[in-house]
Amino acid sequence: MVLDTPAEQAFDDLVFVAAKACGVPIALITLLDADRQWFKARYGLDVQETEIEHSVCRIEIDRAEMLEIADLTADRRTDRNPLVTGARHFRAYAGAPLVLRSGAVVGRLCVIDTAPRPEGLSELERSMLRALARLASENLELRRIAKVSERQTELQVALVEIGEIIRNSGDAGQMALATAAVVGRVLTADRAGLGLVDDAVEVLDVERDWTAPGVLSVAGRHALDEYHGLQAPLSSGDPLVVFDSLADERTLPNVALAMRNGVRALVDVPVRDPGRTTALFFVHSARPRYWLAEEIAFLRSVADRLEAGVARHRSEEQQRIVNGEIAHRLKNTLTMVQAIASQTLRSATDRESVYAFERRLMALSVAHDALLQNSWAQADLASIATNAIEAIGFMDRVSMNGPPVALGAQAALSFSLIVHELLTNACKYGALKGDSGKVSLTWEIKSDGDDAGLMIKWRERGGPLVIPPARRGFGSKLISIGLVGTGGVDIRYDPEGFEADLRAPVRHLAKG
Repeated sequence: MVLDTPAEQAFDDLVFVAAKACGVPIALITLLDADRQWFKARYGLDVQETEIEHSVCRIEIDRAEMLEIADLTADRRTDRNPLVTGARHFRAYAGAPLVLRSGAVVGRLCVIDTAPRPEGLSELERSMLRALARLASENLELRRIAKVSERQTELQVALVEIGEIIRNSGDAGQMALATAAVVGRVLTADRAGLGLVDDAVEVLDVERDWTAPGVLSVAGRHALDEYHGLQAPLSSGDPLVVFDSLADERTLPNVALAMRNGVRALVDVPVRDPGRTTALFFVHSARPRYWLAEEIAFLRSVADRLEAGVARHRSEEQQRIVNGEIAHRLKNTLTMVQAIASQTLRSATDRESVYAFERRLMALSVAHDALLQNSWAQADLASIATNAIEAIGFMDRVSMNGPPVALGAQAALSFSLIVHELLTNACKYGALKGDSGKVSLTWEIKSDGDDAGLMIKWRERGGPLVIPPARRGFGSKLISIGLVGTGGVDIRYDPEGFEADLRAPVRHLAKG
């Protein structure tokens, strides 16, 4: 994580002191990569890096010990090195290992002479070189820790973004694609995506994947038996992490396919439903890449979040199917009840009562439909009112205004019946009996001490002169019961127009 970073005075000071302490013209802090050696700091040399094959520092690097070569031309390991045989004229070398706290050896602090030094470094020079290498290692460790912390912060921010995507997504495919785009960006990958796995873990279906510009998509159906070494980790739920597909025995059988798809490094993370793999989240790089531990942990978290998101979408889809079936059966039941009532009451002389009964059944059906849109959990007050009014047909003469209010199942059914009765009475006796009358339906939430209450106001104007009824029918009794049976109803037969106020504590409105 320090490779290709700008020069820093702390490291430049170390190579300067090393050169002067050992009496040499060249000193370097060398970091070793897969295909090159890169100089974090250099004194007496005008290049920033060389090919790894030209590196003297890599010799016996795994031993983590001081390496000294008194005459590079006389050592078979270096006698043909272009840095020795060429114009740079390297002749003597001494390098102390750079060891991180984890024990990883990442390079050397080395000093180089352009003349052989048969006697090598003195014991004091060796001690100073080792001490300077320890200082360089500690500085590298501090920068590594700072970089890891910075990287972890970036990944945490990305996880928050992915959480928002999953939470707000209404489509599983779009959710997976948007998540892959975030992962591809934060990991600077070439391709990322989600593929669904069949129960037998034999087929991988990738609907859409995110790709960097110019990178081919791998969307489509893939037979997993073509990818040797992939089925086992998928079945067990273990991530498959490959740094270089040309050097990993698990991917070598598929190397031609990997190269054709531009996959040099990859991470495959199974998405698990308890007990089985349901999908695979994959990230591809077209170049060899060392995947950091925090990046693997990040991808595990992404897979967990996607599993939860996919499960939620699956559950919602199943709930929609169930709700649809319930709605169909309940509509059939209400229709049957209506038909039985019509047949039973066909000889009744009071046809108006039969008609009122049928219309009340319809009002219940309207509220039921609104509740089903939210899985029978709640329905919006305005939607209930709109559906009830549209069912009778006076929407152009009824104005409505009020904030969003969620009604539970009981309150929604109660409110739908009340609106139906108020509207029916307005059509028979009130403002909607003629052609010029209007109705206003408004509501608001009022605070009353520690308890908030809903206030609903029904106002009629422009109809015939209002005369209080001589007796109360079923509709009037239903209205007087109030929302969810809480009472709180004030009815006024004002000569200018009928008025009704309904009040109910907000805490009662959520009842199921």
